[in-house]
Amino acid sequence: MRNTFFKRTLTAAAVAAAMGMSATAVAQSTTGTVSGQVVTTSDGVVENANVTIRNVETGYTRTVQVDADGNYRFPSLPTGRYVIVANASGYEPNESQEFVISAGGSRELTVPLATGIETIDVSGTAISMVDTRSSGTALNIGEAQIDRIPVPRNATNVALLAPSTTAGDSRFGNLASFGGSSVAENAVYINGLNVTNFRTGTGFSEVPFEFYKEFEVKTGGYSAEYGRSTGGVINTIVKSGTNEWEFGANLYYTPDSFSEDAPDVRYANASATNEYYIYNAADSRDEYEGNIYASGPIIEDTLFIYALYNPRSIERETVGTEAQTFFDDSTDDAFWGAKVDWQINNDHLLELLAFSDSTTTDTLSYGFDPQTGEKSGPPGVSYAENGGKNYSATYTGYLTNDLTMKVMYGENQYDLSSNSDEFAYCSLIRDYRTNVTPPNGIEAGCADTSTYFGEVGEDTRKAFRVDFEWYLGDHLLRFGYDREENTSSSQTSYSGPDQSYFFVETGVPGQQLAGGNTVPAGVDEYVMAREYRVSGDFETIGSAFYVEDQWSITDDVTATIGLRNDTFNNKNAEGESFVKIDNMWAPRLGLSWDVNGDGQSKLFANVGRYFLPVANNTNVRLSGNEYDVRTYYELNGATVGQIEGQDSLILDLGPAFGNVVNADGTIPDTRAIVDQDIDPMYQDELILGYEAAFAENWSWGIRGIRRQLNGAIDDMEISSYLDDTYGCHIGNGYVLGNPGEDTTILARTDCANEVDEMITFNLGEVGYPEAERSYNAVEITLARAWAEGWSINASYTWAHSYGNTEGLVKSDIAQDDAGITQDFDFPELMDGAYGDLPNDRRHMFKAYGAYELTENLRLGANFRLESGRPTNAFGIGHPNGVPAYGDTFYVCKANCNDEANDEYAFFPRGTYGRTPWQARLDLNATYTTQIQNVETEFRVDVFNVLNAQSVARVNEFAEDGAPGVANERFMLPTSYQTPRYLMFSASVKF
Repeated sequence: MRNTFFKRTLTAAAVAAAMGMSATAVAQSTTGTVSGQVVTTSDGVVENANVTIRNVETGYTRTVQVDADGNYRFPSLPTGRYVIVANASGYEPNESQEFVISAGGSRELTVPLATGIETIDVSGTAISMVDTRSSGTALNIGEAQIDRIPVPRNATNVALLAPSTTAGDSRFGNLASFGGSSVAENAVYINGLNVTNFRTGTGFSEVPFEFYKEFEVKTGGYSAEYGRSTGGVINTIVKSGTNEWEFGANLYYTPDSFSEDAPDVRYANASATNEYYIYNAADSRDEYEGNIYASGPIIEDTLFIYALYNPRSIERETVGTEAQTFFDDSTDDAFWGAKVDWQINNDHLLELLAFSDSTTTDTLSYGFDPQTGEKSGPPGVSYAENGGKNYSATYTGYLTNDLTMKVMYGENQYDLSSNSDEFAYCSLIRDYRTNVTPPNGIEAGCADTSTYFGEVGEDTRKAFRVDFEWYLGDHLLRFGYDREENTSSSQTSYSGPDQSYFFVETGVPGQQLAGGNTVPAGVDEYVMAREYRVSGDFETIGSAFYVEDQWSITDDVTATIGLRNDTFNNKNAEGESFVKIDNMWAPRLGLSWDVNGDGQSKLFANVGRYFLPVANNTNVRLSGNEYDVRTYYELNGATVGQIEGQDSLILDLGPAFGNVVNADGTIPDTRAIVDQDIDPMYQDELILGYEAAFAENWSWGIRGIRRQLNGAIDDMEISSYLDDTYGCHIGNGYVLGNPGEDTTILARTDCANEVDEMITFNLGEVGYPEAERSYNAVEITLARAWAEGWSINASYTWAHSYGNTEGLVKSDIAQDDAGITQDFDFPELMDGAYGDLPNDRRHMFKAYGAYELTENLRLGANFRLESGRPTNAFGIGHPNGVPAYGDTFYVCKANCNDEANDEYAFFPRGTYGRTPWQARLDLNATYTTQIQNVETEFRVDVFNVLNAQSVARVNEFAEDGAPGVANERFMLPTSYQTPRYLMFSASVKF
């Protein structure tokens, strides 16, 4: 029994939320928990009390009786505003002040009761300043807090408010890196439904900002119910209806006329025909977004609905690299979504959610002259489809006062189709010949980089989970099971009649090419044609069960002891297991100590293991009927002509003189390409921290974090090893396994008699190091909860992310080929790969807050300052010879055509400097008023107020085409931080 009586106001709860604390809650933290004790004013226990909790918005009510120690508990409560009433014979009833339950939130309320002749010196109840039971780290932020500050309207930018998060490479989209992990290692949930892109991990389904009710951003130490993530978790809750009918509408407008452009980038030796590398002056973006919503009771106190319709229009114009192509993108699909809540009775709840985030982006592409600013030629037309329909149903049953069950089933769809009207007849040709103007890979075909690759594809997730929560004295037992069936359908190829991508090159007779091919005598120009296609349906089944005990060891010490077991079964196009990994035991242990026993501070620690599934992209690329062949042709000549009215370089191909067969179109024997004893990819994490409230409404905290990647999966070329050992090899010569560790595969050991046997060898001896990634960080946080019209949250993070692999993606070259990136493809590519990784931001300062200037006028600010990312100098060659493809950490200095006397400069990862620091200040102003008795709000948000123009990314390729050939783009900026732009909005509420 806790004898200390907390005499704190409900503002303390807001402080706790501002500190970013989280407690465990059932079913993906879509609910919260309230517990506490009923005591007398003299701090004695009331044993015969009844406690009733009531949602003031929906009328939902539950009543429980306290135990022998006066304790009570309400588990798995829907988020919202509540009050508690305690009753006992011989005492006056006492009703608490109103308080809020957030997703994953845990509130502890001590309720005092008095006789008729006694008085209560503190009105209502008290809430502890710090959630002393929690040992995880998370940012909980609700609709009211978000509305006060200027934040771009998406879940990623909310996640970036949390310490230890940083924006990932923009070429992957708007995604966040958590604690040094790649942007493809996070998990995103909407009302308990996993909506993460399971093919590559880069992206997720999202609803309009107006549809969100609150966010829980888990940055570490999350409980055993969570898996399939080695980064972070973004857990979101959408709005629900209440007993009050409410109708509203709002409009958001981001005009190009109030937006700035990023700087242009010119070549050092610019000419009239080859001046611009990056041309931003013609960029423009106009965006309109509206919301119309209705919310209220279908049946009062029983059945509620919240529905939203979101029409939107985005018009964007950009110019491609080299300022040769003008792109005109447009999107105008509307979102719709609805949430229905049925309070069947006090013990049974049902939630239904449906929404569609389908979008189609139509692109027109033209020729472009940066000197005149004019576009030319008939447009190429292409499209890209994303998103889809999503559904979920969630049942909550309070089986007894101590036992709760939650069941969820949902489906998540994501369209991945892209194509163009000229796809059937237009090939992409890149002309790398040194005698053309301009050189350096000009797009010379009538297709361009936005239209040359077509796919008809869709990802579908079917998810089921059941969770239980059982309260047994000092133990809160939580256990459950979840299963996902994830299916990727894909038909992919290059454009044009040959389904090929053409590279026109200047050659030197005798020059070594990939696959042991050489340029024939008398040939000074040649073409490499890469023909690629793949199709099929690829399924992955992921299942897990977990058990967790939240044990109150003493009044002041809580242990959270969890264990999770995952199984991943990735299947090939024929439905056979391609990679199956089971018995992945993930222990989790958290300890929290209420230092002074007064709820004002805690010392906590958390250690856990987190497994990451094999991305479905690996199934599609390695276990399908992939055909990937590169053929070398002599070039008889090339002329500029037209194909279906489109300007194009028309190639006259001579005889073929070699090829490289990466995949021949047959579904491979998985035993030959996958380590039969493959280990999973996982990460271990350790957190030590302290949090405390030090004044009314103020709190601070400090945390130390260590993350260590202890296993990774990638594909590695081993044909050379097999050829040297046995004289031949089968398959495509690659194996999916654990770099640097033993691998067991089917190999041809007798070439003459075609005998295949299972063999085991060490990949480290072949030249592949073990995968390494480490992250060390210290976070310091400071917060003042909203009170007296102002609030502030601030943090500083020192962090270091280093190793030889970023993870599932490769930001160096913007490769989202999840799980099978260029890393580890050849031993030469890993020589020098150890160093500071792309998401290493050594220093991060963040601060956001709001101030109520008058009753009707509120100001908000959001500031972020980060140190730059590491840069590299990538070359093409290696002292061991030039690999078949890829980017090495060696740049040739001299004698590059004489292997015996080659001289290379060695630039290990991250040693070529860093991009500049980035600072960004966002401000907003909100004015509320009544117009004809209608609540009306006007708002303006200014993002990047000072129009800071720091370089976000540079070209890191020191060589162009061949060792020793300098790349004139090297170290030129390729991206800047987002320039200043304004968003105007207005809303009405009835």
